[in-house]
Amino acid sequence: MESILISGNPASRRRVIGFERELDRLEQWLAGPHAIARIFSISGIGGIGKTTLLAEMAHRASRSSALALWLDGQGELATSGTFLSSLELALESEYGRRREPGTGLLPHVVGELSRQRTVLMVDNGERLDQLEGWLLTSFLPQLESSEVLLVVASRGGLSDRWHMNPAWGGGGRIETFPLGLFTRAQVMDYLRESGLVTKVQTEVVQKTDGHPLLLSLTVDLLRSRGGELRDRSNEIPAMLSADWLREAASPALHRALTALSLLPAGDPLLLNALLDKPVTPGEFHELASMSFVRATPQGLSLHHVVSRLLRDDYSRRHPQRFQSLRHRALRLLAERFRTVDRRTQMRIASHVLELYREFLPSAHAYVDFSSALRPGEPIPYRPEDLPFLHRFLADSLARADWQSELVRAEDCHAVLDEIALHSPEGFCIVRSDTGIPLGFCAGFRLHVQSVPLLERFAPSLLPMLGEESVHLRRVPAEAADTLCILLAAVDVNQSWYGPEELGAMLMQQWLIHMTSGWRAILFTSDPQLSMLLPILGFQAKDRHRQDGSTGGQLNWWELDFRHITFEEWVQRVIQQTASGGPATVAGQEPDAGIDAIETKQILHHLSEYDKLEQLPIVRQLRVSGAAVQACVRAILTEDNPPFPLTRLEQRILWESFLCKELNKNQLAEAFHMSRTTFYRHSQQAVSHLAHVLTQSLADGGKGTG
Repeated sequence: MESILISGNPASRRRVIGFERELDRLEQWLAGPHAIARIFSISGIGGIGKTTLLAEMAHRASRSSALALWLDGQGELATSGTFLSSLELALESEYGRRREPGTGLLPHVVGELSRQRTVLMVDNGERLDQLEGWLLTSFLPQLESSEVLLVVASRGGLSDRWHMNPAWGGGGRIETFPLGLFTRAQVMDYLRESGLVTKVQTEVVQKTDGHPLLLSLTVDLLRSRGGELRDRSNEIPAMLSADWLREAASPALHRALTALSLLPAGDPLLLNALLDKPVTPGEFHELASMSFVRATPQGLSLHHVVSRLLRDDYSRRHPQRFQSLRHRALRLLAERFRTVDRRTQMRIASHVLELYREFLPSAHAYVDFSSALRPGEPIPYRPEDLPFLHRFLADSLARADWQSELVRAEDCHAVLDEIALHSPEGFCIVRSDTGIPLGFCAGFRLHVQSVPLLERFAPSLLPMLGEESVHLRRVPAEAADTLCILLAAVDVNQSWYGPEELGAMLMQQWLIHMTSGWRAILFTSDPQLSMLLPILGFQAKDRHRQDGSTGGQLNWWELDFRHITFEEWVQRVIQQTASGGPATVAGQEPDAGIDAIETKQILHHLSEYDKLEQLPIVRQLRVSGAAVQACVRAILTEDNPPFPLTRLEQRILWESFLCKELNKNQLAEAFHMSRTTFYRHSQQAVSHLAHVLTQSLADGGKGTG
């Protein structure tokens, strides 16, 4: 595990978070009665904690009375002479071990290292390849019978030459320790001693993605500002991005890395399709050698933290170029989706959602997409999951959280058992790093065998499906392609993830699952859920009046990947992320018509015919103020708002410009958003309305069509 040092009492030594596996292995070697010579290879991307780990190892080695020597690969690995001279200086300055006159440098160093148990640490070991021949043939063979531990920290780890060496790799004397990211529990442990208030800690947890250096820099920056989050926090991704980009020696590689950050993995063909100037085979090989790039069967893949921070930095510096490049990447991924296997398709779907995430609601009653959570490889339902799911469901029912109105509360646990028994494919479960369930949604696959269960537990469903219910009674189980979601809940008793974060991860994983050719249907009267679903591609099908005294409306929502191709769904995503509307996305000029600024002017004067008619854009269009007002009202009251306007955006515009009962802060609170998030959604809503209004007025102002 990676680590970060945390300040406690300034007078005391700082304690270490993480590194349990690596430090336990060091302690075993130090405590053994006869420690054999070994090599530890520590690897990981920049800022992951390699230097911190070596510092802690040095401390523990010294505490156990072993020699602890440190070399910095940036200046002490150029030649064998530099290497030995640096060790001689360390032995003399730290331990008083001077070389006797007439003693050669190599015999002196080997002799001193052999006298007692020694831990030799090499930081920044990327340049060790310049010496590996000499080390493996001349230096290390003289230490094979000594109690020496060589610890090398580098971004890429030791080369194959080390692992193929008969004495060391072949002899099982090399242990590798690739460092990963902080777990959520470790991040929260770190932040508990940060001095930051709980609300700020929560935001730091969500934004730093478990990357140690990003976390520590963010905390230091917030401490220096009294915990206030300001725009200058954007400096951190830029700082880290610059550090990683230093590995790229040429502008061509810089551009290639930016393009690669928009792909789950890229072979030369896919990567060059994104670049104006193709990368050469030599440059592609250079990319593959970088510490934060790994080779996969689908091509080169960036470490996801590096990928995200490179995107963040590039989008801030060159927003228009970044948006254009992202749209090209989305189209290329949609095209490739058809030709790859299912596992690769799931990776593509996951990456598309990651590129779309910044446009999804960062604050919502059920989901929070602002966190950088990643669902990981899905694990199917297992029988041992069921007690967890029942507990989550019981907590949800006790709090009256969302559950399907089709199922009575007293039947929910029985429905969960029946889904587990008859339709386990209907589960989608998000899990912790150790595989423990953290949240789930579940439903029945619709076919002849599930119809009796639906009649028993959700009797109102089949009548609402109309003629389709007759067809379902003839569909064999193996031909089922529709899933009706009935239950969903997350673990609210653990402290590592917020319920809305888990909701977002659950929704993301479930959408990825649906892309394999499923149709999902959902009935709800919950307005919050009805605002969220169209943003994720759901289509409104119908409305049905609920049974009982409430008389509420059930909205039928559907996401159908049987008849909509992945390419079409991605095109919707592209259209929703395009500031200039769908025409801009396709690489054309924006529609000649009403822009966002002009639309906002119309909204501000919507109730004033005379002022509307004096607006330059209205006079240019040669329509009356009454016609413009009627058109806008029709668009904002349409049951199914015209694309790309969403229901959420429709409501925001209605409440902001027609009702005018709440100020901006109150509106943000009413929509469960921060002021910044509400502003972003409002801007996008006005932009989308501009596109719809242009089209509608071009059709003669007869409505939304």
